[in-house]
Amino acid sequence: MRNLKTIENRVLAVLKEHPEARNDDMKLYLLISKACIYDTHGISHFSFEDVMSNYKAYGIPCFESIRRTRQKIQAKYPELGCSPEVRRARHKMQHVYSDYAKS
Repeated sequence: MRNLKTIENRVLAVLKEHPEARNDDMKLYLLISKACIYDTHGISHFSFEDVMSNYKAYGIPCFESIRRTRQKIQAKYPELGCSPEVRRARHKMQHVYSDYAKS
């Protein structure tokens, strides 16, 4: 999945079909991984170790690309954003990470 437009289309589809993925990046990663593995190998069950060891062969984009694409999509389509509760929690944690980075 080297094409960023392909990643964007896949992430957009997952965010539309699975609202729980809007609140949890790990859930989003899982759903993207499942879709990629099914598309490339026709299987839907796999181990974590297998995915981490063979993500390139499965056509799974790196997690950072998925996260950045999610942010871009949510900026463009606010209705696909996280819940207000998650937004507040993330905002609170922003200060913690900021303080950590400065220390």
